[in-house]
Amino acid sequence: MNTDINTSKYTQNFRIGSFDTDFSGKVKMTSICNYLQEIAGMHAEALNWGIDDLRKQNLSWVLSRLKIKVFNYPKCKDVLKIETWPTGIEGLFGNREFKIFNEKGELMMIASSCWLIINFKTKRPVRPHNIIGDSYFENEKLFKNSLQKIKALSCGELQESVKVHYSDIDINQHVNNVKYLKWIIDSCPIEFLHEKEIDELEINFLHEVKFAETLTIFMQSNANNELQFAIKKQDSNIENCRAILKWK
Repeated sequence: MNTDINTSKYTQNFRIGSFDTDFSGKVKMTSICNYLQEIAGMHAEALNWGIDDLRKQNLSWVLSRLKIKVFNYPKCKDVLKIETWPTGIEGLFGNREFKIFNEKGELMMIASSCWLIINFKTKRPVRPHNIIGDSYFENEKLFKNSLQKIKALSCGELQESVKVHYSDIDINQHVNNVKYLKWIIDSCPIEFLHEKEIDELEINFLHEVKFAETLTIFMQSNANNELQFAIKKQDSNIENCRAILKWK
């Protein structure tokens, strides 16, 4: 993997393996999210805001909101060039953008994200200014509006229940954000998965989930090929995640 580093933007190449594709041979959205998570961590580390730097202070980055727009789906063995940059601080959020290109330089996807810095001991967010300081940010934002909290479901139907296993837990000792998206996509109607593609996704991560907890996934169908989801703890009904998938 080739890397290009400067103070404000970071570029990394990712080759799509067979394990990163679905039954059509196209890249899975969960794999794209893994790439975004990986390059965000790499750039933060290069800027001395990385996970190792933060853990010395009992802190960690946690993804809170993510939006991805798809223009075209790359396939198995394609090499993607992903470019990322931080765009500044809004309240408690540190914001970061992404562009995904193919080897020809064609823009395949764009993404925007909002991150929190969480104190391990208090489980409370810390103001990013205290960590990032007066760092240089890029002004380029890829979506017209800032990411907002997704509205609650109005009439969601239970799709399935899932239990959290060992492989779902990450270094922060809770369910990794990509696992939520996997569960959501797996709960989609099979006709959507066979006949359509995700055109745009937006997801909010609301509360953490721990090992061995049981979750319930609810879905409602909206207009214009839009499916909306909520993931809740079975024993308390606390919402852990909300998402909207738009299909084409």
